[in-house]
Amino acid sequence: MINIRLLGANGFCLYSALVLFLTILIDPAISQELVLSINENYTMENCTLQIEDIDSHAERVWLLIQHGQEPSLSMVLGINDTLRCGKLTVLVKRIYAGESADIVRLTVNSTEHDLPDGGPLA
Repeated sequence: MINIRLLGANGFCLYSALVLFLTILIDPAISQELVLSINENYTMENCTLQIEDIDSHAERVWLLIQHGQEPSLSMVLGINDTLRCGKLTVLVKRIYAGESADIVRLTVNSTEHDLPDGGPLA
């Protein structure tokens, strides 16, 4: 446990400045895990990800990305590959082989601020 001893107004100002600095330093983000199969989609923050195909042997997933009114972008990603779309960053965590269908596990992080170009990137 951190023990902070406040010494009058100067100590309080130092404490307030430290709290403000840490608040600015830590960019608030929302993280969520998804498990999707072929033809399923996920929409958040004006960005839609659709799973077109999954190859569990090659550990690849084919995604269709739609961001706002922009044309769709098609990408093939492997394990630990990421893509960005607006405020979202998507990480391919794992690909599983199933009897009837393969599935992919994604981690989606949403930040408070749009990425520099605002559009999808690999």
